[in-house]
Amino acid sequence: MKSWNTDCHRIADSDHATVTFADGQELVLADWETTEAAPDQDGRVYGTLRGWIANTEGSGTHTDPYTLPIEAGRAQLAVTALRGREPLRDLAVHVDIRRPSKPHPNRWDHTGYLCTLTWLARRVDAGGNPVLETEIGSTRWTDPASGREYSLEAAYLPEGEPYNPLGFVWRHYDGYRRGVPELLPFYSDKRAPAYGAGAARLLTDGPWVEVAEAPAITAS
Repeated sequence: MKSWNTDCHRIADSDHATVTFADGQELVLADWETTEAAPDQDGRVYGTLRGWIANTEGSGTHTDPYTLPIEAGRAQLAVTALRGREPLRDLAVHVDIRRPSKPHPNRWDHTGYLCTLTWLARRVDAGGNPVLETEIGSTRWTDPASGREYSLEAAYLPEGEPYNPLGFVWRHYDGYRRGVPELLPFYSDKRAPAYGAGAARLLTDGPWVEVAEAPAITAS
């Protein structure tokens, strides 16, 4: 990809990729690239597709929450059109949307939304041999030590912490560490994690309670 840190960053003359989601929405990514990360500590290899959103209706300002046609968070990719490589099909992806600060003055020909789609490409053992992945996409998890079953679709709070509808909750976002689900901080009911709000924690770091069972915050 071109370096964005220039006053004349332009995407009009770059290659455009089309991403179609299961709900029929289309995302056009300009100046795109695909990469594959090194295996994590559990042997999972994640792929990414990254590019500048060329069909957004957002204004590109820091305070604009609208980055149509798609929001950040979980999504189901149906198919891609990527010139020069085979299409990606039927993938559960995480969508991350960022807006790097534009230099001033600038002559950008786009609003500046950088979108990254991430998915689990495969899993390997210490010798590089394929391992069947059974955890990503699971909706329940049982703690082998306590026998307690957790919903991986629920929002959680540390036990004893009151629920603040304007505060943070903890949700599973498909990540695991040594077989234990990770929880990430989410602001209120947003679909994507609040990156920078705190490090991932494990379900075994509890005790946790579901938000629906937590006491509501009271006015002082």
